Amino acid sequence: MTSKPLLVHGTVRRRGGQAVAGARLMWLDSPLPMPDTAALSQSDGSFVLGVPVVGRYRLACQTDRHGQVQADVDVGPSGASVTLQLPR
Repeated sequence: MTSKPLLVHGTVRRRGGQAVAGARLMWLDSPLPMPDTAALSQSDGSFVLGVPVVGRYRLACQTDRHGQVQADVDVGPSGASVTLQLPR
């Protein structure tokens, strides 16, 4: 039986608090090897990413216009929530 992935819910914002649509999100580090994949934030800046196990993950977010940011995300048994703020 395959277990369901844990979910990381998040939002991407730029300085000033406005939502950023189309920001590229990718895992840089994880407790287990993961395939190279990327996702895009929705029109309201939201995103949902799945991870296989509890642990600390390193998430990168970038856009051509608003710069880039990285964050450590501690994923527990019920998943995680994160807000990423881009520098511009």
